[in-house]
Amino acid sequence: MKRPGTAGLLVLLAFSVPVIIELHTVFAYLGIDIPVSVYYPAALVVTLIIVATIWLLPEGNGERGKAADA
Repeated sequence: MKRPGTAGLLVLLAFSVPVIIELHTVFAYLGIDIPVSVYYPAALVVTLIIVATIWLLPEGNGERGKAADA
């Protein structure tokens, strides 16, 4: 798998913001009351860990799958 570029990571971050906000709404709808002062920092840390993990993936060139087929 090729590592996404800077633009790909920015798109991932842009899509994660509404997901984080709406997930808090879903929790409230289900009756799970998580204080905003706890939820948003925790969601930010989890999102940054995911983005950092994706960013630190080794640069792949797609040759791994081709060698198995030969």
